[in-house]
Amino acid sequence: MKIDKTTGMLHPILIKSVKKIQTDIIDSYNIPMRIFETGRDHERQQILLSKGKTKDVLSKHLYDLENDPPLYATAIDYTYYDGKRWSWNLRDSTIMAWYALFGNLVLDICPELQWQGTCRKSINYTHFELRNNIMINNLDIYPCVTS
Repeated sequence: MKIDKTTGMLHPILIKSVKKIQTDIIDSYNIPMRIFETGRDHERQQILLSKGKTKDVLSKHLYDLENDPPLYATAIDYTYYDGKRWSWNLRDSTIMAWYALFGNLVLDICPELQWQGTCRKSINYTHFELRNNIMINNLDIYPCVTS
């Protein structure tokens, strides 16, 4: 099953954030971070659960746009990419520095996002998600399921 790197299933506010991140951070500063995963359908989530790659049954990556109101994916993962390979190697101080720099730059320009996920035993440096209060405060504009 292919990992989705498109943004069509993301919450509209998160799509705006992704565009800001791309132009104001990645392109402006030539940061080697790229979108690794956006939304997941239920089939992919079940595969990840069965392989032990996630423990989150109700992931912020899940989406169902046919639901009424829609269930948008409200999370996105950015991963270090040097043009040849992806890396999650946080023991490499250079890669760790890129994750830290990128995460802090994202928080500076996108206060609607939180970094590193929630309810985790370890820090997930690749994960950004839309703050729940942002979705709730915008339900009149973007009716959707919130978790």
